Amino acid sequence: MATVVVAVLALAAGCASSSDLLQRFESLMDGVGGVVEIETAGSDSPLGVAEAQATVVVEDDLSDDDLEAVAARIRPFVARNVGDSSGWRFVDVRRGTVSFEVLADEGDTAAQLDLARRVADDAVFAEVSLATHAFGEDGATGDDSPRRGFGITVVPSESSDVLSAWQRARSLRDAAAQLTDVDVTAWSPDTRRFVTENVSGFPSVLDDPATSDVVLDAADQARLLDAVGAADLGAGRVEVLPEGIRVDLDTPSVTGHHSRDEVAEASPRAARIAGVLVGMSEVPGTSIGFVSSPDERRELDGDLSAAESLVDVVAPDTVTYSAISARSVEVWTSGLEGVVPAMQAIGGSAAVSGMDEIRVSSGAADRRGLSFSGRPEALAVLATVTGAIVAAPRIEGVAVTATEGHLSIELDDDDHDAAATDAAVADVVGAVRTAPAGTVVTFRRDVRGAADLATETVGQAATGECSTLADDDAALCAIVRSAWGV
Repeated sequence: MATVVVAVLALAAGCASSSDLLQRFESLMDGVGGVVEIETAGSDSPLGVAEAQATVVVEDDLSDDDLEAVAARIRPFVARNVGDSSGWRFVDVRRGTVSFEVLADEGDTAAQLDLARRVADDAVFAEVSLATHAFGEDGATGDDSPRRGFGITVVPSESSDVLSAWQRARSLRDAAAQLTDVDVTAWSPDTRRFVTENVSGFPSVLDDPATSDVVLDAADQARLLDAVGAADLGAGRVEVLPEGIRVDLDTPSVTGHHSRDEVAEASPRAARIAGVLVGMSEVPGTSIGFVSSPDERRELDGDLSAAESLVDVVAPDTVTYSAISARSVEVWTSGLEGVVPAMQAIGGSAAVSGMDEIRVSSGAADRRGLSFSGRPEALAVLATVTGAIVAAPRIEGVAVTATEGHLSIELDDDDHDAAATDAAVADVVGAVRTAPAGTVVTFRRDVRGAADLATETVGQAATGECSTLADDDAALCAIVRSAWGV
């Protein structure tokens, strides 16, 4: 049975059309032994950029000598064209389940051929791609692969596993001097496990907050990947990079939403996985990644039991999302009416004293754009001010941050006419003045986050000086000063 090789060729603006480009490639391959067929596709943009793709089908049982002859035919073409002003990007050759890139340098191409020969009959691999370009484009690693990078990508065979395939591929890579600066990636669509290096400097796909200075070596990566049990992972996915681990139990659904039963079922699995992984961190308080499940996110930066207990004290039928770490909690409620009760419930728990920050909002359900956060010792004051803001329907686009004796008010004045802004800011001022006397209140614009508009003290007359500010900031400062009262 014949298999497919993808050769993707791009032509820069002002040059030939994609059909011309394809004809050149077909002419190059005309009469080459072992080629079964060449499938082509191309496109031409209005800007004059032509892109073409040639799929070269070669025999599965093509001999090593004939495979080398195919590469030898292509290599001078690559040396003349790839990377020059014509815009040609790369040419891959595929035999059976193994594909490799033909490189400009003869020694580099020989190294690719050598690897292709060695992995072809290796029982550890079901599929191998050897490349220095951004492989994964046009399906080279399969549409399910969670990352597209540089180097060697392997899919384990039925008799192997991701770790075995990854370790075997790394040893093969290390034996080829020309390939020591490329990544090795292993991905199993069946078990939904993914592990990769990052020696090429390809951008990490590991999202914040797992962006600490921790860099895991291959042994640590293997330990983390192996620690996630198949039963708890279920239909989820685990990805391990040198920067850390990401476990996602939030599997796609037809509607884009999950039932309450699905959320409840995934939560204890996520908690168990997080507990195991946190226990493996050798640097207490340092994030090694995160675990996500429907409507939950756990950052792996230490003991999460206190943060989990704080989410549990909020009425469960009002929580639509929670994000926790060892020292912070974020809760979204089903509506603004649930924000203050959630804040009060969390503030009444003894576990809150160990937190650095509590964030409460109604998330996507809030069209007014309100958010609230505070230190544990300031939650009582924050709840009072939050209640006043929620009760004032004209207030929109406000973020409130509370620390002991201080409130920071971030105002969004975009898309409001002057009268609406005057009224809304007046309501904000009225709300924050429900805080205890002596509380210092700082007003800022969200588009100028570092610049204070005004700083006032509850129980005292306005003291803000607006004349030194830029025109738009001065206008907003004047509104705050007028509403506060002199």
